[in-house]
Amino acid sequence: MAVVRRVLDSGSVQWRARVYFKGRIVAQRSFDRRTDARQWEADQIARLREGTWIDPARGRVAFDKIAEDWQQSRQHLAMRSQETTRFLLDAYILPALGRVPIGSIAPLDVERLLTELTARGLATATRRRVLSVIRLVLDHAIRDRRLGENVARDVELPRGRTKREPHWLRAEELKRLADTTPATCRPVVLFLGLSGCRFSEMAALRVDDVIQTQHGLGVRVHRAAPQSKQTHAAVIGSTKTHRTRTVPVPVAVERYVVDRVAQAAPGDYLFPSPTGVIWTNTNFRHRAKWHQTTAAAGLAGTTIHDLRHTAATLLIASGADLKAVQTILGHASATMTMDLYGHMFSDAPWLAMARMPTWQDDSAAGGERSGEKTDGAAQ
Repeated sequence: MAVVRRVLDSGSVQWRARVYFKGRIVAQRSFDRRTDARQWEADQIARLREGTWIDPARGRVAFDKIAEDWQQSRQHLAMRSQETTRFLLDAYILPALGRVPIGSIAPLDVERLLTELTARGLATATRRRVLSVIRLVLDHAIRDRRLGENVARDVELPRGRTKREPHWLRAEELKRLADTTPATCRPVVLFLGLSGCRFSEMAALRVDDVIQTQHGLGVRVHRAAPQSKQTHAAVIGSTKTHRTRTVPVPVAVERYVVDRVAQAAPGDYLFPSPTGVIWTNTNFRHRAKWHQTTAAAGLAGTTIHDLRHTAATLLIASGADLKAVQTILGHASATMTMDLYGHMFSDAPWLAMARMPTWQDDSAAGGERSGEKTDGAAQ
């Protein structure tokens, strides 16, 4: 009999359920009620027969051990992605869940952590990233057959504004910003604002990445140089999507590119800093006097990444189709492009509004129509 009755020294009764597999006990647990013990035993036996049973002992390992294994498995990803998850683990997750056995973590534990982060004033986007990392770590434990389910998947994503709304410049605003920028930084502003490349992709471009196609001059974007949050140096690696694409050189910077190719060695950077080295975001902001320059141009609050949004909106305004915009920007899918800029591709809302009645708001023009008396006048 797999469920046995036990009388404790205190006189209370417990029911001990044991699960046997191939002649040995693989799991056992005590319950106050025999019904619960039998139900648990039946559930374990069913999982054994289905091949989904997990040894409870493998779930006793601490969360921080699994988290470190998971972090090590991400070495193939972009450096900034690795740094972000490392920071989230060290700053928020491991202090709360690090020593907790993964098999003991409940949805309430995750919810309690998110509540604490809310009380500390963390942004919704950060709390969502924290939950995402916890889910991924527990998914890793499932693949390692240490867990049968991911309890963090039962926790709802924190609600609230998750990101800054995309901001872009009009064509005349982009030109004004470029004209206000110091001469050494002007080509970068124009290239980012017209090509849509990420700053890290622009920084990694070399002279020999410039190619002549049947359609015109282009650059092969196949590497990126994001700035490390730890060392603050540029770290060259693959692009965000790990794909290569060819981006047309904007006419506004074509002369600069042609001159640079003629004067520099093939391995030199296409857009070097004034000292000839690779740009980092921090160095560029300093050299461009970004805060002062944007304020002087009447565009205070504009970020460097806004130049990428600017390129996207200018492309759409020029009539580029969805696939062209996706290809130029280097989005992983057309769905991502639509999620960000889909509302700009369709003129349906404007056409629909144009078909609405066109009479003017008489109340705004004077409060009454000519020839009509107010109630007071009628009296």
